[in-house]
Amino acid sequence: MPKISTGARTLGVLAEPEVTAEFAERNGREVGHLLNLADERHDWSVIIEYQDFTAGNGLAPMLDSLAAHRIRRAWDVMVCLTDLPIRLEGRTVVAEVALGESISLVSVPALGAVNIDRRVRTAVADLAWAIHRHFDPDDDISEFGPPSLHQSRRIETAVIDDGPIGFRYVSATRLGRGRLLAGMLRANRPWRLVFGLRSAMAAAIATGAFALVTNTIWQLADLLGAPRLALLMVLSISSMVFWIITQHDLWESPRRNDPIERYKASLYNSSTVWSLIIGVLISYLLLLVAVMLAAAFTIDDGLLAQTLQHPVAVWDFAEVAWMTTSAALIGGALGSGFESKDDILRAAYGQRERHRRQSVAEGE
Repeated sequence: MPKISTGARTLGVLAEPEVTAEFAERNGREVGHLLNLADERHDWSVIIEYQDFTAGNGLAPMLDSLAAHRIRRAWDVMVCLTDLPIRLEGRTVVAEVALGESISLVSVPALGAVNIDRRVRTAVADLAWAIHRHFDPDDDISEFGPPSLHQSRRIETAVIDDGPIGFRYVSATRLGRGRLLAGMLRANRPWRLVFGLRSAMAAAIATGAFALVTNTIWQLADLLGAPRLALLMVLSISSMVFWIITQHDLWESPRRNDPIERYKASLYNSSTVWSLIIGVLISYLLLLVAVMLAAAFTIDDGLLAQTLQHPVAVWDFAEVAWMTTSAALIGGALGSGFESKDDILRAAYGQRERHRRQSVAEGE
């Protein structure tokens, strides 16, 4: 049966730059498709804009400016996306709704790290549709309720009796912090940190090329064995992570008398450390592959056997490459700069939040 349209409706998606902006571009069309499937009376269009806003304390503190923005743009409904975690009244906030202003806010990392595109676009479409139905005189809906949030076992609904926020959706399980942290890591995309380590890896490759042809490295690799080589790898990666954190002041020091700030600092520090560990580990593995290939082409079997004083096999070449990679990361990369400081700072939530607060303050 063809759709009978009685008017156009507009959903405005206001996304912070970085992760949420990319999500909005990737999924905006699908959100519009979901709305048009749900609503047979209106033609929905989705408009995406990008703007810094300070969502760390929830929707209420920035509601006036967002409401003015929605009115200026003539949007029927507005959904804001943030990659910042929100902690209110001891609970992890997934979404908030200001029904009177037809505005909602979604914290992307609170939805976890698995199937994140599907989860967020469904939540955005459900929130927009539920808000629109609430004010539609032709709809006899009895209560507000976006299905993907109301029906999830991981999310609880809190009805706010006073103030502009009518509904708040919070994490329901004890694993909420782990789910939030996984979502923060997914939002950080630590694999992109590799691009920020290009200069460091170039220095490490140069150091590794020199170390690879040094017979002292061959002898050390043979003497240490796998357990101590693994320990050396952990030490090299840990040293790199520690150096990045201290060099760029990425560690958050919370105010002792503020439990919310302590919780946020703990989350930010955990996500920063794990993001850096993953990014440096990926860089380490790429460097290891490069060194192993170089070892296979440059080290002579007979010379290696003569130096080690025993017959050699593939494992001996792997040990040499393993030892060289760890030494190169410590000796070469730690002494070099970075291609782009911004790539490093993106791994730190505290830095991103301060940058957005500054941008908002400058724009006022």
